[in-house]
Amino acid sequence: MPDQLTIVCPHCAFSRTVPKSAIPDGAGRATCPKCKQAFPLNAETMRTEAPPLESDRLPPPQPAADTDNSAAPRPPEPPRAPPAPTPSTLAFSFHGSARDYFGIWVVNTLLKIVTVGFYSAWAKVRKRCFFYGSTTLHGQPFEYLADPMALFKGWLIAAGAFILYSIATNISPILSAVIALVVFLAFPWLLVRSRIFNAANSSYRNIRFGFRPDYRQAYLVFAGLSILSVLTLGLLAPYMLYRQKKFVVENSSYGSTPFTFNATVKDFYLLSLKVVLGFVAIIGLIGIIAAMTGGVQAIAAGASGRWAPGGLALLPMLTLPLVYFILIVYGQTAMANLSWNGTALAGGSFRSTLRTRDMALLFVTNSLAILFSLGLMVPWATVRLARYRFEHLELATTDGLDNVLAAAGTAGVGAAGDEFGDVFDMPIEIAL
Repeated sequence: MPDQLTIVCPHCAFSRTVPKSAIPDGAGRATCPKCKQAFPLNAETMRTEAPPLESDRLPPPQPAADTDNSAAPRPPEPPRAPPAPTPSTLAFSFHGSARDYFGIWVVNTLLKIVTVGFYSAWAKVRKRCFFYGSTTLHGQPFEYLADPMALFKGWLIAAGAFILYSIATNISPILSAVIALVVFLAFPWLLVRSRIFNAANSSYRNIRFGFRPDYRQAYLVFAGLSILSVLTLGLLAPYMLYRQKKFVVENSSYGSTPFTFNATVKDFYLLSLKVVLGFVAIIGLIGIIAAMTGGVQAIAAGASGRWAPGGLALLPMLTLPLVYFILIVYGQTAMANLSWNGTALAGGSFRSTLRTRDMALLFVTNSLAILFSLGLMVPWATVRLARYRFEHLELATTDGLDNVLAAAGTAGVGAAGDEFGDVFDMPIEIAL
C-alpha cells in the first residue's frame, strides 16, 4: 500500500507530496498554500506514489575534482621538469672550388701588379667574400660585408708609413730604429682595430660578429708578455701564447653572445714540453747516428788509407730538416686543436680533429705542386687546405644558435689596422 500522496491544486497546479497519515480521515477539501483557493480531495487532485527503492536512489552529489573545497584542500601538483635539451652537432664545410678561386686569384694578382698595389683593397674583399661565402655552418654560409673603399683608405695610410720607413732606413739607422720601435708599440692597437673592423664586417645568418676594444689588455698581452718571454729565454712563451689566445677569443662575440675560452695554462705548457722533448730526443738520436757513422767512416778510411764518404754520413744531414718539419707541423696542428677545443659559444663547444700526418702530407704535396707549377697551383693548394680544416671542425651544442640576438653595430671603425698588418707583414690576424 502506498505510503505517500501527491496533492495537486487544480487552480495553479501547485503540488506537494505528503505522507498518507498526515491527511485526517474523512477530509474532503484542502486549501492551496500558494493560490489560497479551496479544492476537493478526489481522484483528480490526489495521486498515490510508492517510495523509491534503494537501487533507485541517486548518490549524494560529490564535489567536482577541480572544485575548491576549503574543508579538504587539494595538494599542489609538483612542478614539471623542463624537457631535456637535445644535443646536436653543427658541422662546418667548405664548398669552394679551386677553379672558381683561380679566376679570382689571377685577376687580383694581375690588377695589383698593373695598379702598383692600389687594387689591393678590392682584391682582399673579393678573396674574403669567396672564402666566407664558401664556408658553411649547418648549411648556412658566412658573409664578408666590408666596403673596399674603407680598406683602400687604410691601405693609403699604411703605404705612406711604409714609404717613410723605407726612406728613413736609407737616411739614418737611428731614425729607422725609432720608426720600427713606434710600429712595434703600435702593434697591439693595430691588432685590436683590425679585429674590430673584420668582426663588424663578418656575419652569419644576418647576425654580425663583434670584438671588444680592450687596449690595456692588448698591450699587456702582446707587448709586455712578448718582452718578458724574450727576457726569460722562452720560459714564459707558453703562458704568452695562452694569454694571447684567451684575449682574442674572450673579446670576440657572435651578436650579443660572447665566446669563452676554457683551455688552461697547463695545457699550453704540456704541449710546449712535448715539442721540446721531442726535438731534444730526435737531436740526441741523430747525434748517436752521426757518431756511429763517423766511426764506420774512420775504420773504412784507415783500411783503405784514404777518406771515402759514404751514404751513412749524409743520413743526419737529411734527417734533421725532416724531423724539424714534422715537429713544426705537429706543434701548429696541436695548437690549433687545443685552441678550438677550448673555445665555446652559446652553451656549445667547438671540436677540432686535425691530424699531424694529414697536415704534413698536405703541406708537402701543396709545396711540390706550387714549385713545379711555378706558382700557378697556389689557388688549388689554398682551397685544399681550407677544405681539410673545415671538414675537421664542428660545433657540439644543446641549444643551437637560434637564441642568439644581434648586438649594436660598431660604427666609425677604420681599416688602417688591417692594412698595416699586410703592408708591414705583421701577424695582425691571430688565428686559432
